[in-house]
Amino acid sequence: MLVTHGGSKAKRFEWTLEKGQVKILNENGRKEEYSLGEIINILNWLEVRFGSEWFPLANNVAKLGQRIEINGLGVSILCQCPGNISHAQGASYLGVVLEQIGILEWNNKQLGIHWRIIRPGVTLEVLKRALRAG
Repeated sequence: MLVTHGGSKAKRFEWTLEKGQVKILNENGRKEEYSLGEIINILNWLEVRFGSEWFPLANNVAKLGQRIEINGLGVSILCQCPGNISHAQGASYLGVVLEQIGILEWNNKQLGIHWRIIRPGVTLEVLKRALRAG
């Protein structure tokens, strides 16, 4: 069982890799699914914009809905699935998964959550191997 980095708002969750999808289920029964291709696109989007620099969680529901959220993980997800705010809010889970498998590094802050890519240029095969090992 993993935990998001939200301090008092943190949620416990588990994830599995099934049929090319990372499936996330949190303690309240919320489900999110991210295809491997989508995750590669998210990582590529982040790498183009941030390189190896820190990027924010960026998944505020109001700001995402108004399209005024700053670039970061949530916005990168929203760019892959325009209009799906709930899916973009799952950034808090996906970031922890990518951290657990050694692709992202967390800044160890519960307020002002940021990650950076520590394994650039991830391919589909590398992602599959990391997820299976994770």
